[in-house]
Amino acid sequence: MEHIIQLEGVLSGWYTLLERRCKMEFDKRIPIYEQLKHRVKQAIVNGEYEAGAVLPSRREMAQSYQVNPNTVQRALKELEEEALIMTGNNVPSQVTNDLHRIENLRQTMIEEALSIFFQEIAPLKVKPEQLVQYVIQYAESKRGDQDA
Repeated sequence: MEHIIQLEGVLSGWYTLLERRCKMEFDKRIPIYEQLKHRVKQAIVNGEYEAGAVLPSRREMAQSYQVNPNTVQRALKELEEEALIMTGNNVPSQVTNDLHRIENLRQTMIEEALSIFFQEIAPLKVKPEQLVQYVIQYAESKRGDQDA
């Protein structure tokens, strides 16, 4: 269990580093609204958008990501259907105040990332102890890159 907690902290830091370093580029194989929805979820989970925070307007988000406002609208509509944000007529969208829902989202996103990671690692037959050490070393080297 200690390895899982340690690994979660490392991965969280790594995702934060990745987000800061990368301008969002869209994958042509995935609908843009899905990618925007995922990006907003990441921002909610990592605290960029805290519980109860007001989100940028649809127009501001569209300009920021250089997409059509209708694309932003669709992403936000789905986030509202998932009860991650609240919207009203002529009222800015807000992140849910439900901390339990946000923590569940965080756990789900971590599990999805780990699933992909382990699908790639499994054929290499790396022992769990070695894997944790590799991940920690990798994350520390990336933190060093960030500090430079």
